Amino acid sequence: MSYAHKPLRKISNAEFLHDVKKYIKNTHEFYKDKLPEMNIMAKRLYDEYTLTEFYRVFNKLWHASSGERSLAIHTLQLYQNDFDLTTWHFIRGRLEGVKSLDEVMWMGEIIGAMYTKDPSIKRGILQLSDQKNQWMRRVAFFCFYNLFKRKEIKEVSLFLRIIEKNITDNDETMQKKMGSMLCEIGKIKKDALKRFILNHKTMSDVLFLEATSGMQYLRKIKTLKKLNNPISRR
Repeated sequence: MSYAHKPLRKISNAEFLHDVKKYIKNTHEFYKDKLPEMNIMAKRLYDEYTLTEFYRVFNKLWHASSGERSLAIHTLQLYQNDFDLTTWHFIRGRLEGVKSLDEVMWMGEIIGAMYTKDPSIKRGILQLSDQKNQWMRRVAFFCFYNLFKRKEIKEVSLFLRIIEKNITDNDETMQKKMGSMLCEIGKIKKDALKRFILNHKTMSDVLFLEATSGMQYLRKIKTLKKLNNPISRR
């Protein structure tokens, strides 16, 4: 079935899932080659369903394959203008099922958009950062990551708190992302970054090098064996 040429219509759950499974066959190839097609299909779903109706579709996709989960998240992003507290509670109840760093980043972007509309969910986001589940702690980090990068939020203490909750994360991508954000914080709050590093001198070498990129005076705080091979900032 070609969704680029044939309009969607209200269909049964079984028929819908059958069509989607035919459409998405391999997760790796889907990410590599099918982004334009995913954009088309997400837009078709967005046009076909209201946000309230899409929750049911999201659930069906969320419990299917990785490719279908990606479509669910990608489509949900299109409803950004309609997000409300119901959306927050809906997404919050599904975060324990997150399975990859890609999903973490996308979910974080969605929740970050909710936060800009309703800052009252800040407490709930901070609760995520306190969870034992590392995926949920990572989501809390990415809720604010892009907002901070775009200078849409400037709550340094809030961001440092969430980084602290993730500081023992052994995923190198997470370490680099956290280091990148610490480096940005250092550009506007040098003393805050210095205190943070002094209080966490056992942080990984990757995280430390990213956080102190271009800040030699801070690198003197910690002696590293591999300072001759600094890791480039992303």
